[in-house]
Amino acid sequence: MNRSWYISGFVSALIAILIFQMIWLPSSFFFASGKEWIQYIDQLYYVVIVIPLCWLIGAIWRSRQNLQRSLGITMLRIIIIIGSATMIVILTQPLQHLQLLIIVTAITVAAIIGELVWSKVIAVRSNPQIVSTQLRHSYSSLVQPIVLYCIILLVLICPTGYNVTYPGMTMNMNAYATIGEQSSDNKGIIEGVLIFERRAFPIDWLYGAIFPTYKIEKREANELSITETYSQVAAMKADANELAAAVAWEQAGLGEAIVYDGIQVIAIVAKSPADGVIQAGDIVTAINGETLHDSAALITYMSSQVEAGDHVQLELLREGKQVKSTVSTIASTDGDNRAVLGVSIQNAYRTQIEGKLTFKSYIAHAGGPSHGAMLTLAFLDQLTEGDLTGGLKIAGTGTIEPDGTVGMVGGIEQKAYAVGRTTADVFFVPKEGMLEATMGAPELNIVPVTSLHDILLWIAEHQPDVTL
Repeated sequence: MNRSWYISGFVSALIAILIFQMIWLPSSFFFASGKEWIQYIDQLYYVVIVIPLCWLIGAIWRSRQNLQRSLGITMLRIIIIIGSATMIVILTQPLQHLQLLIIVTAITVAAIIGELVWSKVIAVRSNPQIVSTQLRHSYSSLVQPIVLYCIILLVLICPTGYNVTYPGMTMNMNAYATIGEQSSDNKGIIEGVLIFERRAFPIDWLYGAIFPTYKIEKREANELSITETYSQVAAMKADANELAAAVAWEQAGLGEAIVYDGIQVIAIVAKSPADGVIQAGDIVTAINGETLHDSAALITYMSSQVEAGDHVQLELLREGKQVKSTVSTIASTDGDNRAVLGVSIQNAYRTQIEGKLTFKSYIAHAGGPSHGAMLTLAFLDQLTEGDLTGGLKIAGTGTIEPDGTVGMVGGIEQKAYAVGRTTADVFFVPKEGMLEATMGAPELNIVPVTSLHDILLWIAEHQPDVTL
């Protein structure tokens, strides 16, 4: 009894790890229901607080029972109490302070093990009736379970030099987001698809043998930390959400929602004439006096007005200041001898819509832009009369671009597998991902698309009551 609270916490930790590693499995049983599995996870998450709560109660109980008191043991129990209480506070703020949680948990667990071992040593030494055989048995009864537990824990959560990608779950975009005063009531089922990507643990090789869609790959040497990755994907999700709303706003004919400010430089080809003259982050606003609004205008001008080797004068916006630079062009490596600047670009734009965007926050939805196309469709559903889906259960993946293009995303095989376990009528994927999607779910109705228009056209053709 005197160790039962500690043991309960350790057992609960193992169960929680196993549950959250396999959290995606029940998703298909909730598809098209009033409440999706991803919403239940938010409630299930808080059960994790039971773990530090058990440790906290155990430390307090053992202190009150006056078990093997000594200055060292008292200090360890204080550490356990403080550590457990801190864990509870951190766990009430999902996905925040992850690194701090890991550190505090490690210290707390080490203090618990230290306190158990130290208490056992004092108890044994204070009993002169224990013979040698009983002494060995007494120690082994404590040490063996601890060693076994540590081995199991290493198998479950010891990070390796690999990453794993595996199926996630679907998420109804109409339940996830609303635009302005619009209501998602009586709107269609438009599902985005999540996958899980994280550092691989030894147990993942077993999962991979059971589920063929588990993909384990070697980690890159310069990969971001957990905190940096979370910040990055959260920012990408926010950008994708705003762009999806703007594209839907314009598609619904409600006015201009995407304002182009020029062309942003995102990378420079090493040793090209632009290297050292143009900087990543620069926004190109004009070329040879010709104002540019988007990348299409730059490409058209370069193709029709410039020859490889010509010099062009660029007007740039750099850190809020106007800069003029003259750059020599080079021939494209594509073999068509086009004049290029030797930079990678994307449109620099800002969005503006009337109406507030409201999003639900799901613990299992960290971020990323791959839900962009389906979120755009959901916003368009809310901004137009009736049910845009015509009663179809729609799922899909792909980013959305300002011109309505659907962009390629990762993990399509795993996403197709997840959708294949549901009753979805169709799964829209970027055209480049068709083969990968088929590998994940051969029996699924997979439709390759290149734009939002393709998606709307397919829906209209398969549901005559849907109007574009």
